[in-house]
Amino acid sequence: MKKTLVLTLIGEDRPGLVEMVSQLVAERQGLWLESQFSRLGGTFAGILQLSVPAEQVAPLETELRAMVGQGLRVMIEAGVSPVSDPCYPLSLRFVGQDRSNIVAEISEVLSRFRVTVLSLNSHCASAPMNAEVLFHADFEVQVPVSVSCEQLSEALEALSPELMVDLEMYEASAV
Repeated sequence: MKKTLVLTLIGEDRPGLVEMVSQLVAERQGLWLESQFSRLGGTFAGILQLSVPAEQVAPLETELRAMVGQGLRVMIEAGVSPVSDPCYPLSLRFVGQDRSNIVAEISEVLSRFRVTVLSLNSHCASAPMNAEVLFHADFEVQVPVSVSCEQLSEALEALSPELMVDLEMYEASAV
């Protein structure tokens, strides 16, 4: 029987971190299901979903936790299948003048409509024609079928006239 694990990894970035983890997973007959890794401010951070034979879970967890001695902290959680209402996938793109509460405002609206954030990628960059700093964010979300794109769009656009919002449905069946 297989068990699903979700790992959170963080440490000072250096070559070989992904290889160290992947070697341990391979040695324990684990399957690498899904992952996202990033380098932010010189720090390596990532999340990883694995499927591992049940009898290999304890030894793998011990080996992964021992990586702290090599500068990599690992958090391990059992993967679960959430029960949710039927949803549809949506991509959200935001561009606007950067300010301290922008992510909190967007998140509040999404939470109010029971939208699940699958991924969020953001960065700040100078505007092309002036020195103004623009905030850019791309969200991949699951929206309950009881919430229309129009409802969500109106609520997000009401946050600020300077915040451009683009919603795009992508092809996938309702979950």
